Amino acid sequence: MNNLEFIMNTGMDTSNEETQTVCPNRYLGQNIGTALTSKFVVFKRKKESYSNDMELDTNTTDITLIVNNQKISVHKNILASNSDYFDRMFTSSFKERNQDKIEINIMDVSYETLSTLIGFFYTSSLTITEHNVQDLLIGSNIFLLDDVREACVNYLKSMIDIENCINMKDFANTLGLNDLYALCLMYIVNNFRLIANTQEFLTITYEEIMLLIKNDDLFAKEEMVYDVVMKWIKHEPVTRSKYSTELLWYVRLPLVLNTYQGIIKVHEFQGARINGLSSFRMEHRKPFRKGILLLSHFPMKSSPEWYDAALDQWQTCICENCQCKNFQIVLSPPRNLCTCYLLNDGRLFAVGGYDYGKGMRLANIFDSKTNEWSCLADMHFERVKPYIVQLGLKVFVIGGCAADRPSYFNTVEYFDLKKKRWFAIKNKEKGISSLRNDTFVTCVNGLIYIIGPHGSGYYNPSNNTWDSIAQIPMIMEGAAICTLNNSIYVIGGNCKNNYLKSVWAYCTETKVWVSIADMNYPRSYSGAVVMNGFIYVFGGNTNERSYLNTFEIYNPHENKWILSNALMNNARSYIDAIVVEKGCILFKRVFEDATNNIIH
Repeated sequence: MNNLEFIMNTGMDTSNEETQTVCPNRYLGQNIGTALTSKFVVFKRKKESYSNDMELDTNTTDITLIVNNQKISVHKNILASNSDYFDRMFTSSFKERNQDKIEINIMDVSYETLSTLIGFFYTSSLTITEHNVQDLLIGSNIFLLDDVREACVNYLKSMIDIENCINMKDFANTLGLNDLYALCLMYIVNNFRLIANTQEFLTITYEEIMLLIKNDDLFAKEEMVYDVVMKWIKHEPVTRSKYSTELLWYVRLPLVLNTYQGIIKVHEFQGARINGLSSFRMEHRKPFRKGILLLSHFPMKSSPEWYDAALDQWQTCICENCQCKNFQIVLSPPRNLCTCYLLNDGRLFAVGGYDYGKGMRLANIFDSKTNEWSCLADMHFERVKPYIVQLGLKVFVIGGCAADRPSYFNTVEYFDLKKKRWFAIKNKEKGISSLRNDTFVTCVNGLIYIIGPHGSGYYNPSNNTWDSIAQIPMIMEGAAICTLNNSIYVIGGNCKNNYLKSVWAYCTETKVWVSIADMNYPRSYSGAVVMNGFIYVFGGNTNERSYLNTFEIYNPHENKWILSNALMNNARSYIDAIVVEKGCILFKRVFEDATNNIIH
């Protein structure tokens, strides 16, 4: 196994309990040769800090560090207790270690970086940003600051996205950050369709493209893998054409030939012995590590279906297997106009519904281990299509228009998963009492945001308080809502039968609403979900009687909506869109069972 393969197959812990995110993502521009964001973290060392007065008191300092003719006065014991580099210096045969005043020239680090690290030695607090993380990493290597190095690496891990992962990979490779390098490569594997078409992708090495295309978990069709390989070779044909045979063998070429007849030329590159490749690599890659499950309520007969992000195609949740057919039936929403939500433990949670003009108090959980919807205790209030938010073991159910009981809409209750009971929340707060059918609900950082024309703000369940925020500039109903990078997106909807393709975004840090790019189609009562840093919006109405079978994807880096060519099997409205990942119990039942039938 070569070094790259070892890195790719090594599990990594990207968590860091000592690092706290304090500012959200915001696209800024280029840094470290790539696009990063304004997210920053404050790293606090679990160590006694010293007062600022001690740091500023030059009368008691006993050592001076010199960087580019600029001096920093510090205390020797502070340096030695915080840095193994200085500790070894002062306890070794350093000739000036016993002098009262010592001046040391520091190379390979800037004055600003050294000042920041010295401040960290005194305060045990370090702010890491996209502007200083590179220099702090270099400084941490020089001064043997393992905890700072780890904090910087974890910060960079949290910053990886479609725009910067290639350059982040190169940066990690230069500094020998193997775990960050491996994470970047796996990010490329999981987002291959989006990253492979970037100009930066053409700069990767032969070893790296080989490692990517031979990975069974690669998210891409073989036709695309072939196109990417040929494009990479043609970018520098003189030096890369010699790799044609080896690379094309890993393309699973026989799976491409059926659709690419006439495209592949045997003599396109003399080194590519394509005729000899057709007997190899017949097996498919391992597909469907992540996808989006759609459950909808209009039209009534719409069966569940799921979107595979790797292959950019739709499948119904059904196969020839009778058990799978039964699974498809029971997976369908238990009632019309209920709301389905994927709990953190992988079970589906469904509440409310509509029956003969009335809302319903019913609640159910679908357990994919048993293939059954089980009944829970009834809610306190009747609800039609309410909002659901989970915080820990509490599942909050908010609003839900009951045609015969309009006053029920402005109520909130939660189901305690441990106690298996419902608890009502008093609606004395202005924000909760303002809930109506033109109000939208989502969750950011443990706070429940309620967006509407008659009172917008957030509810803090931990202390049962409400804080107001700026009103959304437009009044609408039927909009989809989701959160990305601590911003809230309100998408589409309709206003007085005028169906909208407009989108509004609210930054929870700047507390400002902004209008972003319009969608390609107006959509009301669509389904929205976030996956891999992009917003996916599915189906919806273009008028009262017309349903859509299209979906589009929002790229926040380019402020652009892309209309997908992959049409849903059914036109849908009132959609619950759920991201299903490989680790989820539901994944195995929905994805793998159906996938085995499709492939075999």
